[in-house]
Amino acid sequence: MTAAIKVTDLNKFFGRKQVLRALHFTIPPDTIAGFLGPNGAGKTTTMRILMGLIPSYKGSLEMLGCTIPSQRVAALEQIGAVVENPTFIETMSAYENLYWFGSLYKPLTDARIHEVIDMVGLKEAINQRFGTFSTGMKQRLGVAFGILHKPRLLMLDEPTSGMDPAGRVHMREILRRIHREEKTSIFLSSHLLDEVQRLCNYVVIIDKGLTVSEGYVADLLATHQEKWEIRMPDEEFERARTLVAGMSLPISIENVPRGLVLTMNAGLSAQVNQELVKAGIKVNALIPHEASLEETFIRLTSDSGDKGGSA
Repeated sequence: MTAAIKVTDLNKFFGRKQVLRALHFTIPPDTIAGFLGPNGAGKTTTMRILMGLIPSYKGSLEMLGCTIPSQRVAALEQIGAVVENPTFIETMSAYENLYWFGSLYKPLTDARIHEVIDMVGLKEAINQRFGTFSTGMKQRLGVAFGILHKPRLLMLDEPTSGMDPAGRVHMREILRRIHREEKTSIFLSSHLLDEVQRLCNYVVIIDKGLTVSEGYVADLLATHQEKWEIRMPDEEFERARTLVAGMSLPISIENVPRGLVLTMNAGLSAQVNQELVKAGIKVNALIPHEASLEETFIRLTSDSGDKGGSA
């Protein structure tokens, strides 16, 4: 199937400063893909090049099967985008802004405007002036504008910027609904790694203008080790630690409130639990710790530190 986005050998200079260095990645179709990197890694520059807002220096781009820049117009006709903070006319209502700006591209129906307003959870604010909107409401109206014409690909730059935790949860639900109901691929940049892990099924990580990793989130987080938190009464703590340490198994032990966190090779957890129970130690809970995208991100971007350059 045609990739949603394909970037090959993308380079970009601002004056003498090189901010993208042979950047490459491929976003599969029908995914919600996260675009990650430290501040200054080149995420916004890449997004702006993809949307045709600034030219690249060298490299090839394909979006939805269209070669950029020769087929840029054909590609953009199938793409919705929200870059940074969406801005509309403050004295106009949500409905009026969508109708006014959306009609500049192609004719709109009243039904479609109401449909996208409902999809982003602004039904009660449809006639409210944009200038009175909160940050989260403004971001959601921006997303509504991005999907007005039913794009095949929606591109978002920091869509939860400035939102509180409740707002971020709501935005995740909105984007999942758009992906599911509109059959839209989504490509979003973010510095909130926990949000990306909860929302995205594919991720691209860049640092200093270079691609350091890409792939499905489940594959990136796959590991041959397991991490378990074992909770027990305080009086059992030292005995449990001594028992585990004496098992002659490759197990890393970390003290935490109310118990221990054990990092071990896959498949050893059952044996450890069996030995604790056999010793009469009261295990209150065995809690698996999933691999963290944050840990993977820090490891990968730290490893890329010796590749040179700055962005």
